[in-house]
Amino acid sequence: MFRWTIPERRVGDRNLPTIPTEIYLEIFEHLAPSGEKLSVEQTKTLTRVSGSCKLFCHIALPRIFEHVDFVGLVYYRHDNLPFSRNISWCSRMAAGEDLALWGAECTRECNFRDWQLESEGSWAVNMFAKRFTSSLSHMTNLRRLTFTRCFITNNHWRAVMALRALGELAFDKCQFTETAQLEDGIHTNHPMNLRVPSIEFYEGGAHAYVAARVFNLGHLRSLKTDLPFAVLLDWPQDYILEQLHLSQIKYSSPAHEFVLRATLRKIRQSVAELKLSFYDHMRLPDFEHYLQSNLSEIIQKLRSLTLVVDPNIRDYLQSHVKSPPLCFRVGFSENMEKLIVQSHAPCYPGGIRFVPPWQPSSDHLQQSTLPLILADFPNINYVEIYGTAIRLKGDSWVEAPVPYVAVDSTGIS
Repeated sequence: MFRWTIPERRVGDRNLPTIPTEIYLEIFEHLAPSGEKLSVEQTKTLTRVSGSCKLFCHIALPRIFEHVDFVGLVYYRHDNLPFSRNISWCSRMAAGEDLALWGAECTRECNFRDWQLESEGSWAVNMFAKRFTSSLSHMTNLRRLTFTRCFITNNHWRAVMALRALGELAFDKCQFTETAQLEDGIHTNHPMNLRVPSIEFYEGGAHAYVAARVFNLGHLRSLKTDLPFAVLLDWPQDYILEQLHLSQIKYSSPAHEFVLRATLRKIRQSVAELKLSFYDHMRLPDFEHYLQSNLSEIIQKLRSLTLVVDPNIRDYLQSHVKSPPLCFRVGFSENMEKLIVQSHAPCYPGGIRFVPPWQPSSDHLQQSTLPLILADFPNINYVEIYGTAIRLKGDSWVEAPVPYVAVDSTGIS
């Protein structure tokens, strides 16, 4: 964006050897490790350092603007430094300032949070929301965009539509306008055809059908959503969906069972990774029969299956006898490679995951559960049950670390 040289070093009139750029990069890596979202203090530090010279600015600014949060609650954040900085940044982008525009080009992830229309102060929320939304047009390299507890208008759809590099789009607990208006004044419920490879959508409310008609399902490769939204989707014949996560499945509900079965039959030709989250596992004793009835011989290309359930005493007792915690003989393809069963276990403050007393040992998985699984799925190479995991290493099974995942029936991960 601008020319820079390695900073000169002097003591009085005497020149000192220059420091290689690699050393400066290591120093910045210590100040703010790459790949991690900056804390408020790290952002302040990099902001101060970026004003020292052009080289430091060239290193620091991409890190500062790599992850951007636009937070609403206008009347509660008037003295908030990030909020004020974002207002200034958006104003400079609108004015065409080179440094502000370069910062926008460095943005890879943008999050809008808590932009809700309330009876009091709606004009202010609208004003700031429009300013921040208009800045999206300058984020030409944006990869992920999320909206959490936000109102969504046609301006938002147009801004998202212009993001050619966008790979992931997420909505959580958003309010959608009932109708949208195009430039020619025509009102329609589906103003455009939005092509994004990955979509997350949760709790869309009464007007979620607006989003359902906007998304181009033929170009969708990954979908994470709840069952109420899944029923609104009309899948084309030439879909390429590879990953599907469905949550809020109440398996004691005949209506949910019908929707689940219909949805899985529609996408059975291409999905390789399936995750189903149930939230009333304790209601019925025949969960195995339920799986057999709904999933049997449906998805032949499936490689990974994850079930998120509410464990109960029956599972705890069965995990200590010869049968597995759940019956996995549900008729999937013999090419299945990964099998995961998680529980809706709460997390303590600080992200420490609750370990249930019914967590099986790795020895139990290998000796009791694994033989039953391999009888139906000979290509399995990873098994995880309630926080205990084993994987195939060479010709033997070994205990594997379980990556931390906030398990919930709803919400953006």
